[in-house]
Amino acid sequence: MSSFEDIRPYEDTEVAGIVSRLLRDTELMRFLSKWQAPGVHRYLPWLVEKVVAYQLGRQLYGVDSIKGIQEIVANAVRRLIKETATSFSYEGIEKLGQNESYLFISNHRDIAGDSMLLNYALHQSGFQTARIAVGDNLIQRQFATDLMKLNKSFFIKRSGIDKRSVYKALVHSSEYIQTSLREGCSIWIAQSEGRAKDGMDRTDPAVIKMLTLYERKRDFAEHVAALKIIPMSLAYELDPCDEMKAKELTSIAQSGEYQKTEGEDLLNLARGLAGFKGNIILRLGSVIDTSFSTAEEVALEVDRQVLANLELFPINYWALAQIQEDQYQSVWDQVREQATIGDPKVYESRLQDCDAAYRSQWLRMYANPVVNKFSVS
Repeated sequence: MSSFEDIRPYEDTEVAGIVSRLLRDTELMRFLSKWQAPGVHRYLPWLVEKVVAYQLGRQLYGVDSIKGIQEIVANAVRRLIKETATSFSYEGIEKLGQNESYLFISNHRDIAGDSMLLNYALHQSGFQTARIAVGDNLIQRQFATDLMKLNKSFFIKRSGIDKRSVYKALVHSSEYIQTSLREGCSIWIAQSEGRAKDGMDRTDPAVIKMLTLYERKRDFAEHVAALKIIPMSLAYELDPCDEMKAKELTSIAQSGEYQKTEGEDLLNLARGLAGFKGNIILRLGSVIDTSFSTAEEVALEVDRQVLANLELFPINYWALAQIQEDQYQSVWDQVREQATIGDPKVYESRLQDCDAAYRSQWLRMYANPVVNKFSVS
């Protein structure tokens, strides 16, 4: 696949060299040290970084294949679930064919967690893991790019000097995705660019259009059927990045924009992985058939399945009940009989931990999945 050198994941022949480079990367060791032991790192950075480098070296010793990397990742995910989740369950994988490849279009709540949990579920069920579509906005550090490409990620290039170059890059990505599917490799991609920070899971038709750019003269319905699109729903009871998201949403609501600080995406990625998430439920829908003739129609069907399968937790209903606005109260009046609230003291305590300036958006972020699901149903 030499024509995809600029976007593809790493291959087996490259693993040993990339692992060696990562173990010499001082920026990676500093990042991991600050994440794992921030207090000690503040006073003894050299010691913590040395210990982290030693531990990472032991984990990666002798690994020279993508399969070896995937086994390490699976063990890490298993530990993360045990340490940061009350439970993790998944449904719908039993409907997949062992010798088939699929295009999973997913709602997007966590930078790394969404695709990671799908691949963990696939791995646990005896399936090959999927290649992961990642926006080029995450190409901020060489070590981050290396880690993602070792873990079967490829890049969707959305930035360019002009519209023509962006279009050409998207056609290139579309070709790579279709080539991967034909070769028997499944793909994970988010339903829209960036996370649904406000909790409103909606598919951008532009994503569907991108997927069909390559061989775009082909009959659209047949094209979509050949992709074997499966909508995926992932629900986290608690969002480790909820205050950070609420801060961004508040800034946008007040000034129309939000300026990210350098390295903020990596910080969100790390916090999303390490933070407590409560219960997590992943559900896969059904393969989208040939009855759709436009990207907008396909996007609506993805939305229908994603929201139909989306789990709602007590905190979502509780947050909805707190918002005294007509739109939210109208939905609450219609769902209150079926709503399970749980222990309000737990949610109130979490809300109080959020900066007072961001609490309004925090509540909306947790309430919107109920509003969104209700509006589509």
